[in-house]
Formats: sequence, C-alpha cells, structure tokens
Amino acid sequence: MRTIKPVYLSQLDAIEILWPGDVRVLVEFMLRACDARVQELNSQNRGSRQRSRPTLHGLAGHFARLTHVSVDRVEQVFQAHGLNLGATVEFDEPATD
Repeated sequence: MRTIKPVYLSQLDAIEILWPGDVRVLVEFMLRACDARVQELNSQNRGSRQRSRPTLHGLAGHFARLTHVSVDRVEQVFQAHGLNLGATVEFDEPATD
C-alpha cells in the first residue's frame, strides 16, 4: 500500500490562482481553523484526541466556493505543480538543528 505524503504549507508558496499567495492564505486559515475546532472538541471530551487536516481536493472545493473559480481549474493548478489531490496539508515541520 502506497502512502500519500503530506504537502507542507511552504510547498504552496509558489502556487497562485487569482493573485500571488492566494492559496497559501487560504491553506493557513484552514489549518488554523482546523486546529482551533479540534482543540475545542478535545477540551469538551477529555478522553478524545482528534486531529483534522484538509486534503488538497477539499481545499480546491473551498477555494472554488469562495472565489467562483471552478474546482477543475484549481485542481489542475495543484496537479500542474505535481501535487496529489488526496494529500493532506500540514504546517511546515519545525527546523531541527
């Protein structure tokens, strides 16, 4: 079974659909929103430790709904950069010295 590697936030810096940085801004918002929501859920149920991350396919849908750009166009841009639409997106890993 092949594991799909996550895509890190910095890998999205060069991708633009409507203006430079548009994808990164949305992804960073989505990651922070996921973390905030999970923290809220976990604090309400101390026995639970949930974690949530969007996929590139899901992000394409969010971008399309917000901008009225077609999902196909957004997905084509991701794929043109060699990204797998099923990959989850993560904050960059901290640098190790």
